[in-house]
Amino acid sequence: MLLVLDCPFLIHLRYRNKGRGTLALLLKFQPHKSWHDMTRSPAGKICMVIGEGNSAQLEKAILKTKPKANYLELRLDYLKVSDLTVSNLRKWVRLGEVPVIATLRRKANGGEFAGTEAEQMEILKGAVEANVAFLDVEIETIENYLHGEFTLLKKSPTRLIASYHNFEETPASLESIYLRLLQVKPDVLKIATLARSFSDNLRLLELIERTRKQDLSIIAVAMGELGVYSRIVGPSRGALLTYGSMGKETAPGQPSVYDLNHVYALDEIDEETRFYGVIGYPVGHSLSPHIHNAAFRERGLNARYLPFPIQDLQDFSPYLKRLGGFSITIPHKVAILRYVDQLDSTAKMTGAANTLVKHGDDLWAYNTDVHGIRYALRKPLEEGIHQATLLGAGGAARSAAIVLKEANCQVTVLGRDPKKTRSFADEFGFECDSLCQAAKYRGDLLINATPLGMSPGIEQTPLLDENSIRYRYVFDMVYNPLETRLMRQSRGKAAAIGGIEMFVAQAAKQFELWTGLEPPRELMRKIVLEKLHASNRLAPQL
Repeated sequence: MLLVLDCPFLIHLRYRNKGRGTLALLLKFQPHKSWHDMTRSPAGKICMVIGEGNSAQLEKAILKTKPKANYLELRLDYLKVSDLTVSNLRKWVRLGEVPVIATLRRKANGGEFAGTEAEQMEILKGAVEANVAFLDVEIETIENYLHGEFTLLKKSPTRLIASYHNFEETPASLESIYLRLLQVKPDVLKIATLARSFSDNLRLLELIERTRKQDLSIIAVAMGELGVYSRIVGPSRGALLTYGSMGKETAPGQPSVYDLNHVYALDEIDEETRFYGVIGYPVGHSLSPHIHNAAFRERGLNARYLPFPIQDLQDFSPYLKRLGGFSITIPHKVAILRYVDQLDSTAKMTGAANTLVKHGDDLWAYNTDVHGIRYALRKPLEEGIHQATLLGAGGAARSAAIVLKEANCQVTVLGRDPKKTRSFADEFGFECDSLCQAAKYRGDLLINATPLGMSPGIEQTPLLDENSIRYRYVFDMVYNPLETRLMRQSRGKAAAIGGIEMFVAQAAKQFELWTGLEPPRELMRKIVLEKLHASNRLAPQL
């Protein structure tokens, strides 16, 4: 049941089966979404890409795909020519049990096939004979060898994909590329270009919508780490499919099929899905998509949380109000304040923000790190902290400084940049020194508010000499990995507090700010622990 009022909120009343034989009533207050804020129907489709070096590995990979994808792309250019027989192709089509896309991309066009266009064509004819559902042929081969005609390859039931790839940029004129593909009259148009700006995602999504309105089929993706948005949103705008890997990407920025299915639930994204995300660089280590997407599902919200690996904040700033809200992480926690309308008291106190929330037409900045740090340090704060050492002078350190200031303890700030560290310390009335002098300090509490030790740099530590740890408590704000090198160095010397305590508490507060609902804290904590335990098993032990 949906009730729409003439006010800036929608009220959704849903009966949701909780899987325990009962029904739960969910009342959701959500800022009204304009047409431009929404993604578009229909449901998405996932194509698993398989690129293996021999036929035995390829067949094993095909069997592993069931029933994880709706389509299967076989990168034939990764195989030896001797493996590309019609009988093998028929077997692979049969094993796939879903529509198979055959791709034999030449090296000159960004693939692995070293043969001539004539040799490429003979193999593609064999794929048609094997009744593949789709044949992906690059526009260069169509124009140069087939002279713009698909006649040699046309045979039912195979549908022909004319594809354009650009691994350097997304050209300013997508229109000319679109018309170039359209001229050869394929069954499906495909455009894959490298995203240099977030706006490249939106230009490709606009092209998808235009093509759908013309009743044509298109696949359009922005490659690279900046292109994840187009890959996840594209099918809901009308793209035929989106590509996912088995774990090893075959194109820059390609997500795994596991993540498309289980983290983003891509096939359930529709025209009302609301998007949130984490802005920072890098964000590949972030567990936020796992924790927030699970929380949205647990509370029955039609929302998704995506990674936004943004280096140029100014370039991304025009799009901050187009989505539902954001988490902000390194290195943008201070700079983000230039692009918001209002500051919550936590953002004012710290001079930094880790959360953006839309209230009407205004974008508000919050700092839920303060809440998270108070929670993580609840035991030391109860016992009393008299002397503390704070490593770092960035956005995370500011949140810690507020909590330490509230505790009325003596604090020394250690940083790499003398001028920045002195300014930071003076602002809070603390002492300061160089980070390289950390070994000479002692006290009740050591806080690491630097990224040292964060995945993938798990071998890093702010204290090279473990004998220099002379504190009752060591709090490392890094949450990935679960146990950092600094925490291992603290064994037997101090009580170590991991960043997970702070991370889960601040994430729960973010969820509450965005949705107005009680966050599923235990579920959020469970997911973080599972992901971190898994990553720790794979990480080298020092």
